[in-house]
Amino acid sequence: MDFANQDFAYYERTIALMYRKFFMKRIVLSLLALLIIVIYSLIFKDHLLVNGVIVVILLGVTFLLLQKLQEFPKVYADFLAQNNPTAEIIQIEEAEYTYNVKKDKQLIVAINKKGARNLPASNKQYTLLVGFAKNFFTLQPLELYYYDMLELTYEEKFRLKRNGYSNVPRFLRRFTWSNLKATAGNGVNFILGNLFFLFILYRLLRYLWRFVQILF
Repeated sequence: MDFANQDFAYYERTIALMYRKFFMKRIVLSLLALLIIVIYSLIFKDHLLVNGVIVVILLGVTFLLLQKLQEFPKVYADFLAQNNPTAEIIQIEEAEYTYNVKKDKQLIVAINKKGARNLPASNKQYTLLVGFAKNFFTLQPLELYYYDMLELTYEEKFRLKRNGYSNVPRFLRRFTWSNLKATAGNGVNFILGNLFFLFILYRLLRYLWRFVQILF
């Protein structure tokens, strides 16, 4: 099973574009938030201490994202090395919002379905799953795994929902505990990630509302 070299060479440009899009989206959002906070501070000159801390954090986040953006060649080479000389075949369990990567029945990582791609391998028996880890504060979110689609399993809750056995409306399912837990990864990430995000969002909405009040 030495087909990995061929696949990685063939799909490198596709995966590089996915990687760049993932980080550029976050860089743009960070810079936009940074711009709003700086403009608000210059105009209204209040909450300067809090805003200063947020600005420093956002600058750090932006710098980290820019650094990670440049690491694709090394990250890609590492994944290729993991599949040489023999491709590693992993068990995949599909859930509602994630592909759960398992080894010896233990969860390794949950990959966000949104933005993920299943690329056919040159060995037609296998599929190359490319996506990004569905949790906060991961140093390197890109994930690449070979799996046999015929051996794909379904999470029990997802299987029941597919068959219509769900009491939760579809538009509310993103806010269910299972989805939030998958996004968080673990308890600490859940608390830190959500608190930081909600705090920044609250500040941005508050500042934007202040701008609206001035304009109208």
